[in-house]
Amino acid sequence: MKKLKNIKLYEGGISSIPGKKNVTKLSSNESPFGPSVRVQKAITIAKSKTHKYPDGNSIQLKTTLSKKSKLNINNLFIGNGSDEILGIACQLFLNKGDEVIIPKHSFLMFEIYSKISGGVVKQSRTNNLRFDVENILKNISKKTKIIFIAQPNNPTGFYLSKQELKLLITKVPKKIIIIIDAAYSEYVTDKDYTNGIDFAKRHKNIIVTRTFSKIFGLASLRLGWCYAHNDIIQLMNKVRGPFNINQIAQTAGIEALKDKKYVKNSINHNKFWLRKMNSELSKLPIQVCDSRANFLLLNIGKSVKILNRFLLSKSIIVRLMDKYNLPQYIRVSIGTSKENKKFIKSMKEFFNDKK
Repeated sequence: MKKLKNIKLYEGGISSIPGKKNVTKLSSNESPFGPSVRVQKAITIAKSKTHKYPDGNSIQLKTTLSKKSKLNINNLFIGNGSDEILGIACQLFLNKGDEVIIPKHSFLMFEIYSKISGGVVKQSRTNNLRFDVENILKNISKKTKIIFIAQPNNPTGFYLSKQELKLLITKVPKKIIIIIDAAYSEYVTDKDYTNGIDFAKRHKNIIVTRTFSKIFGLASLRLGWCYAHNDIIQLMNKVRGPFNINQIAQTAGIEALKDKKYVKNSINHNKFWLRKMNSELSKLPIQVCDSRANFLLLNIGKSVKILNRFLLSKSIIVRLMDKYNLPQYIRVSIGTSKENKKFIKSMKEFFNDKK
């Protein structure tokens, strides 16, 4: 397996600090609330049925998702996290030597799955960490098979406006698959934002991936979905595992979709603290990226490693951005109110001590 030698292992944010209790983990963009009470009750009931195989087609979940999102059930695919969907798409549409365009500083798994399937990755340029549509288009060649767009992007929190995404989609040859990863779309309330599904309804070459890991707090259950043309969905169903979604995850997903109040509260909490943290942290000698997701990207400068050690001493875990080729940055998730206040206080303490 020579091709695997050049693939870097994905490493998530650390979850614990040796010798520390009551750790504040703000490194993995997780929901600060966990699953809703409604979902927890459903999981408790579903546990008694783990001796039975799950529905291999996830029909109940698809039906609920179709009704709630007003999308045709034939255009939906349920995956073991949106990660599985990204991997399946690369498996379906990439052969050895095919090219994949990924903007710089994008979600690391785009590159990993592309290379597993023999793809050659071309990184498009960014302007002030924002995707450059014209440069993506310039990188297209006869070998290009897939273009990845995170909408909004992890780790920056930036997104392409409707007009920018429309420009990209209309100019990309129809034989090229555009994968729009909208894992954080529920958090974005800006009017010029789109998760891409409206374009996917009109174009056969678009796959939009979504997840239950973030807004719904189901990260450990590994549950995601995508919207695409029926021809693509049929191909995905041919190559997925026969029981790729466990029954507890299916049950949790169904109940999560029904809990509108929980989602609304999560969005409001995130919107409030995104602004609050941006405002407070912008008073410090650092650069704060104006994210629209459930995290903030911070340019700390040369003292980033010293700051990280200081935060760890305060039992706070953030994500270093070396793997994203942003060595002077950290990414911090929006936590509970208590966790956010603790982080802001620690940041102010660190920079005040430096004066």
